[in-house]
Amino acid sequence: MKSFITIALLIAFSAIVMSQPNNPNMQKAIDECLKENNVPPKEFHDFMEGKSNAPSENLKCSTLCVMKKEGIVDESGNFQAEAAKIKKPDDEKHSAAVDECKNEKGTSPCDTSFKITECMIKHK
Repeated sequence: MKSFITIALLIAFSAIVMSQPNNPNMQKAIDECLKENNVPPKEFHDFMEGKSNAPSENLKCSTLCVMKKEGIVDESGNFQAEAAKIKKPDDEKHSAAVDECKNEKGTSPCDTSFKITECMIKHK
């Protein structure tokens, strides 16, 4: 059961970072980042369901980690909108969401990545 939940969460998270859910490299990046940041499955699930009222710094940093691994955030934590659009070049809704979310800013690179991710979820 835990494996099923983990796989389901990995697939769901891939929508956040604008990639295809069947991409094994994306799933690996998500798995690594969640582990590196000690993000509990329940916290992640609540975030994906829009139920996260007080996200942990670990959750925020896991979004930054995945975005870096996907090449849509540079080493300084700056969102690379054009790189994000390339992930789904023929998806106009995705491109519009990137444009809508690209200027989200937080108090840290982790917070900024989290805010962009949160915005992308709202526009998917």
